[in-house]
Formats: sequence, structure tokens, C-alpha cells
Amino acid sequence: MMDAEVFLNNIGVYNDSIFPMQIITLVVAIILTYLLFVRPSTILNKLIKIYLSFTFVWFVLMFPFEGVFKIAFGLVHIVIAILFFIDIFTAKIEFKFPETSGKRYFMLFLIFSAFALFPLIEYMSGHLYPKILLFGVAPCPTIIFSLALLIGAVPKVGKLIFILLIFSA
Repeated sequence: MMDAEVFLNNIGVYNDSIFPMQIITLVVAIILTYLLFVRPSTILNKLIKIYLSFTFVWFVLMFPFEGVFKIAFGLVHIVIAILFFIDIFTAKIEFKFPETSGKRYFMLFLIFSAFALFPLIEYMSGHLYPKILLFGVAPCPTIIFSLALLIGAVPKVGKLIFILLIFSA
């Protein structure tokens, strides 16, 4: 088991080595999310699934998990990536902005949490860049975002993806 200081040092080295990927993944996600709300389409749904597949493959290949965590989370994340990729062709999941206000506000809160609240809480708890988990290049905030999108997709949601995301959260 890795202690917190070693993990944070690994995150710091990781963030420094992949810069500016943190900015790229966040900007792409913001654009895709905005378009989902203003101009939902089949093509946009496919682009979001490509983006999510890419990020989960990224975690498997690049994120500094070690030991048993690398194996366990690597397997879960690669399955999630494959399921999102398969859904590009099967279209079982349909991302959309929820019609009911409660679900809509909850979805927006989760998206805001993934993009901004998660790093803000890290900062307020004394963690500074580069030793923080950032959206698009770290699993935690990206899983929150993925769950938010799946909440909007109900009832056309991939139940296995949802379960795997909850498990890895």
C-alpha cells in the first residue's frame, strides 16, 4: 500500500510530465458539455463517447497507480473505455440534458463538481498544483463527470458502465 505522500509526489511528477494535457482535456469537455446542452445530436453523443473512451484508456496507460491498484483500476478503466467505445456503434446510451428540473440541477452540480469544485476542495485542504487530481487526466473528477452524463441519459444508460464507474469512484 502506498502512503499519501508518495502518492501525491507521484501525482506531482505526473502532472508536470503531461502538461498541458490537463488544459486540453478540460477545454474539450467544456465544449462538448456546452454543445450537449445547446445542440444535442447523434454526432455529439459519439464525440462524447470517443472523449470518455480516450480518457479512460489514458488512465490505464498514464495515471500513476502502483501495484495492485494499477491492475484493479486498470482492468476496470479499460472495460469502461471499451464499453463507451462499443456504444459509439450500438448507441444504447443517449446523452442529453434532463427534462426534469431536479435531475437537471443534480447533473449540473456534478459537472460543476468535476470541473471546479473537486480541485477547489483539494486546494482548500492544502494540496497545491501539481500535487492535485485534475479533471480529464485523473480518474476521480472524470468519473464524477461521467456519472453526471449518465444521469442525463436515464433511462437509456449503460448499466454496466454505471456500476463500474460507481465501483471505481
